[in-house]
Amino acid sequence: MEIGIVGLPGSGKTTVFNALARARVQVGTFSGAQSAPNRAVVKVPDRRVDVLAEMFHPKSIRPAEVQFVDVAGLAKGAGLESEAAVLGHLRTVDAFLVVIAAFDASADAESAIGDLASLEGTFILADLDVVDRRVERLEREVRMARGADLERQTKARELELLVRLRAALNEERPVRSVTLSEDDRMALRGFGLLSEKPLMAVLNVGDDQTGREALLEAARQRRPDVDWLAVPGRLEMELAELDPEEAAEFMRAMGVDELASGPVIQAAYRILDRISFLTAGPDEVRAWTIRRGATALDAAAAIHTDLARGFIRAEVVTYDDLVEAGSFAEARRRGRLRSEGRAYVVQDGDVINILFNV
Repeated sequence: MEIGIVGLPGSGKTTVFNALARARVQVGTFSGAQSAPNRAVVKVPDRRVDVLAEMFHPKSIRPAEVQFVDVAGLAKGAGLESEAAVLGHLRTVDAFLVVIAAFDASADAESAIGDLASLEGTFILADLDVVDRRVERLEREVRMARGADLERQTKARELELLVRLRAALNEERPVRSVTLSEDDRMALRGFGLLSEKPLMAVLNVGDDQTGREALLEAARQRRPDVDWLAVPGRLEMELAELDPEEAAEFMRAMGVDELASGPVIQAAYRILDRISFLTAGPDEVRAWTIRRGATALDAAAAIHTDLARGFIRAEVVTYDDLVEAGSFAEARRRGRLRSEGRAYVVQDGDVINILFNV
């Protein structure tokens, strides 16, 4: 799962990146749109992994992971070429974390909504350029093709879809606002449309917590379709540079309950409709990320393609039942460990063992 961190220049994107990733990238170092993005892989906080590790004492412990990608700021009026260089880094990410400056006394919901709208407008214009060029080419190819062959039919369906998206984009509506079938989404996978991707908005607030909740609530009321969070970026970047004991003491003094990485990653799971299942044993305890609604066969494929190819059945127990039982053997004795077929829909927190034969 890859999250692109975007924002206007001066929003504190890289500060938030450092806070989330416990990194020490120097802020303000981007020399231009061509600069390589900052990247970091962050382990997903999951108490269930820790508890299972205490039960099984495995050789390896592997939480799920999220990659954050911090690109150069998208300056207003920077020009299409400059924007294209930045946006090119974002076409392959799964979702956006939009950082909005809210660290001074003048910050209000109206300015936050305006900054968000400016970035969304950039995404929409970039998508419109991509769609326009593809529509123009498809119209020519469909017009010149003869008969009702499969290739012509496929192109005609794609053209119909893109014309529908173009209408929405011309109305300044993002692609994600258009109802799309699974086949539609498959047809669009190669385009990397920016306004199709879900997003969350992070208010980069100051150290003082006064007025933070009121600002968040006002933003949520204005844009209820967006997942809003507030992160004291500078404070959390400084906390990330301390050792755990010093950080915990400083957090208590500042009244900070938890670091931002947890809530931000939880929001990423929400907007992308992802869940985690677990595997556990003496060799490894691991969390795996899959889409909500995925089947046991999908879970097997996430672990290894051989498991999906030779799938026989899945042994499944809920995390709570396994912890209560204390072992797989006791869970089986209690009737909590069950066999499921390939069509079983995996639930968040399922602990799964795939039986297979290749």
